[in-house]
Amino acid sequence: MNTCRKFMIGFVLSILTVLSAQNKDPHNLQKWNVFDINKLSTKFSNTNILACGTNQENIFPAYPPSMEYPAGSGINYGAAVSFVIGGRRQADAGGLNPDDEAYFDSGLEEGSAWIWDPHHFQSYQNFVTGDRTPMNDDPESWPDWPQYLPNYTYLNMDNLKYLIPAENNSLPQIPILLDSTNGWPGAGLNGETLADQESFSVTHTCNYIAEKNPGQTERWLNVQTITRGMAWKLPKYEDMIFWQMEVRNMGQSIEDCLIGIFSHYQFVADFEPFGGASTGGSSGEDVLYWDDSRQLVYGTDFDGFEYDLRGNTIPSYKIPWGGTVVLKTPRNMGVTRFDAYDGLKLFSTIDENGIWEDQLYHFNLLNEGDQDDPNNDGIDEGPYRDPWNDEWNSYKYGYPYSIMSAGPFNMEPGEIDTLIVATIFGQSKEDLLKNVDNAIALYKLNFKVPKPPIEPKVVAIAGDEVVTLTWGKDSESHPLFEGYRIYRSDDQGATWSKNYSTDENGTPISPIPVAQYDLKNEFIGTSSENPLFYFGDNTGFDEIIKIDENNDTTYEWKDNTVFNNYTYRYWVAAYSHGSDIEEPLETPPVNQPNIANDNTVEVIPSLSVATTSLNNITVVPNPYKVSAEWESEIGERKIAFSGLSGNCVIRIYNTAGELVKVINHSSGKSYTYWNLLNTNNQEIAPGLYFYHVDAGNLGSKIGKFVIIL
Repeated sequence: MNTCRKFMIGFVLSILTVLSAQNKDPHNLQKWNVFDINKLSTKFSNTNILACGTNQENIFPAYPPSMEYPAGSGINYGAAVSFVIGGRRQADAGGLNPDDEAYFDSGLEEGSAWIWDPHHFQSYQNFVTGDRTPMNDDPESWPDWPQYLPNYTYLNMDNLKYLIPAENNSLPQIPILLDSTNGWPGAGLNGETLADQESFSVTHTCNYIAEKNPGQTERWLNVQTITRGMAWKLPKYEDMIFWQMEVRNMGQSIEDCLIGIFSHYQFVADFEPFGGASTGGSSGEDVLYWDDSRQLVYGTDFDGFEYDLRGNTIPSYKIPWGGTVVLKTPRNMGVTRFDAYDGLKLFSTIDENGIWEDQLYHFNLLNEGDQDDPNNDGIDEGPYRDPWNDEWNSYKYGYPYSIMSAGPFNMEPGEIDTLIVATIFGQSKEDLLKNVDNAIALYKLNFKVPKPPIEPKVVAIAGDEVVTLTWGKDSESHPLFEGYRIYRSDDQGATWSKNYSTDENGTPISPIPVAQYDLKNEFIGTSSENPLFYFGDNTGFDEIIKIDENNDTTYEWKDNTVFNNYTYRYWVAAYSHGSDIEEPLETPPVNQPNIANDNTVEVIPSLSVATTSLNNITVVPNPYKVSAEWESEIGERKIAFSGLSGNCVIRIYNTAGELVKVINHSSGKSYTYWNLLNTNNQEIAPGLYFYHVDAGNLGSKIGKFVIIL
């Protein structure tokens, strides 16, 4: 360990010791929560970290899900996404700055290297309660909302160590507006909640460890940030999360200020257990593109070859494209600086990125003298040098990072400037760009989203190789209601059909339902506005209508194509036919099924519990083959014993008569699972196995099964 590293660790520990004694460590105020309602899921912090994987070859300090796509797949693509702020100097900024060096504040946390320590933004105490960042659908995470934004920060290390606030009495009081219906500080103009899921956090800059030259003191800009995230369930917006950061100057003028977004995606992220030496999967073969017309940085895997969590090859069409689009910038100046740099040259040169705070400002925010910017306008438009073979390409190749920023401009005392971005994914380049255009259009509509019919309240009843779904007519109150679609997933909602509608390139886009019922009216066949939206065949509802004992009308649908002991997830979508001013819409699925009054359920069909005989006991699947499709969780291996009594003991033997595993079944259900691990928690060998079920007074049963690995 070098002297600088020892000094930094000792310095941090000494500070933490002091603060721990006072129980006032600002780092303890860092909290996390998860956006999880649509196809893009990520853990984020109240310190402006929007995604946090790692550039190391182990899981620490990754915080999955980190741009997991699709949600539930278990595969992550976010190494690091965070807001960044820079300026040349500020007289009352944190710490001493005798040489008038530039500032670079960010929330980055991407690996164990000390330069990535996320100590630039910290929450205020009165915006933290419990252990989670506040979100509108998580009321337990809410603090007692202050009436106004705080008018204080911490200007130097002594103030910070002892939490002595520096109040700025010259700043106006800015009220925190709350939604009148739910008490949430919504993203709307008057505090109304706009999105299905929103986050809200307020931070001040402070910096225990900065990217500073040796011998310099820690320093930080004297600013406050108000950050929001927004996500919607609707299929049109299900592949994206919006992020808004307002930057408020709490002190004197900041010269040459830039506000931006750092993006580092990996296809796939290298904290996955199969991650390669650079960016996960097979190798560091990611590419990064710049779309000037959309103010978009995006990328994917270069050769379309990766592995899933089971070690199986991911088909190239399943490897997504992902990126970050800038929607609003300070002064509406657009993206004026774009730096694409190569992580393989991490601590290096003027043509890539710096290691110290002033270097990061000059090389990456201002983007000075970059070889990828031949016309010297601050935008890396290429050609880009390939670090592997020294060739020049139209894309950045290998291990690409990027920063998009707006500036430089002078930020006056009390001024507030806003940056709005969206993190977006798609199954192909065309799908990604379509989603980006949808995000841009939604921003231009001030995030006013038309509503689909309300969710059907679905109940599932599992039987012997049958699942029965029931729901009511609440969705039909929507003035444009048209019908119902029923979808089934065998992989916990990662996909919703065995068959998908495809775009012109053959990329799967929309799942095809297992059943559809619609009103008998003029809306039939394919929508002329959206060729992937099918209105139905005028089936009517007679086939599924049911009158209950209270003479109320409900709907009932049976699925007789299921297998016992397999996990199935169902989504019943109500949809509208649209109008001249509103497109057809359907209610999306939720990512966490079996919450009361939603439209998504998860069930396991099974035999009835054995009470008189064990003759129906079976093992499924038999024979078992590795990567069996019926396993609902990625990376798991299991078989099921079905037709059991509620309490019994299962003993498993190999052909040599050796006891391999004892399973004590006491759940009261007719089935239980075995993860194919022996008593020593080791994977079993392929071959023939025997089981003995002892059900006490009910008797016993002997059988056999085959494992193929």
